[in-house]
Amino acid sequence: MSLEVVLKDVALLSGVSPATASNALSGTRPVSEKTRQRVFAAAEELNYRPNLVARGLRRQETRTIALLVADIANPYYPAVARAIHDRIGSHGYVSFIGNTDGDPDTEVRVLEEMRSRSVDGVIMSTMALSPERIRNVVGPTTPLVLLTGEWVESSGHEVRRLRADEVGTDDAPGIREAVEHLHSQGISEIGFISGPAGSVPGAGRLQRFRDAMAEAGLHVNSAWIENADGYTLETGYDAADRLLSRPDRPAAIMCANDLIAIGVLEAARDNRLTVPADLAVIGFDDIPTAKHVSPRLTTIINPATLVGYACADALMRRIELPDTPFEHTALATHLVVRGTA
Repeated sequence: MSLEVVLKDVALLSGVSPATASNALSGTRPVSEKTRQRVFAAAEELNYRPNLVARGLRRQETRTIALLVADIANPYYPAVARAIHDRIGSHGYVSFIGNTDGDPDTEVRVLEEMRSRSVDGVIMSTMALSPERIRNVVGPTTPLVLLTGEWVESSGHEVRRLRADEVGTDDAPGIREAVEHLHSQGISEIGFISGPAGSVPGAGRLQRFRDAMAEAGLHVNSAWIENADGYTLETGYDAADRLLSRPDRPAAIMCANDLIAIGVLEAARDNRLTVPADLAVIGFDDIPTAKHVSPRLTTIINPATLVGYACADALMRRIELPDTPFEHTALATHLVVRGTA
């Protein structure tokens, strides 16, 4: 005799039909509170666990979602992923996480793998693939939330046309505060280290930097703009080393993310520069490590937990109410001053 506990065992112990037991456990149809408690007590006594895969196949749902990020080792993404996990968990969903390294071929391969698992929706950080390409890969009806580095106002029409929701940040206020903070200290020679040329979010943050410098009446020296080969400490170090080896090096460096900025701190030490006396440094994201480097990193707060909640809420809304208008959510950024600027 099989030791597997099935729904009919729960129904027999609780004195109801299998259909009533199923309705009580799933909440799909109303049952009396007394019956519900009796069924749940029987399920607990028998240690009954529903076969979610089989149930999902019957309902054409798997209660799973795909989350694709560029680099799970970047501390920003685990914070986003944790918030998504907590939020969708309250709806009975779990997530598969795919790491893409921001590589277009990898993004396509992981997207196709997730689609083959019949996930109920996709949340994806946009790095290499265009939104159009992402939609083509996941198919026309799969609920899709694009996690972008920054919301661009003109992209609203694109989001609706692509039948996707979007969660991004408004990077301009934080970057403007950073430029104004440096300028108030008499620093006008400001450089910027972005990510790989044309990549998101570095390109957007570089443009916001240019805009903020223009608003402050400051000149952007193109020789002080560097593209790091990635968004890592190592690539930040290499880019900073190139800037700091110049005879006309900048007095401050702003960075597309905190890992790049921490690489800049290491490069400054190796070039025998004191931060912030010889070189001011400002990051972006406010990852946990930013508070533990020495000096503590001045950075622009990118609210990872709120971003994760917004992504999860958008996807759950899209799954449960597929015909609602497509939306974008833009969360504000702001400067936090610590010890590096």
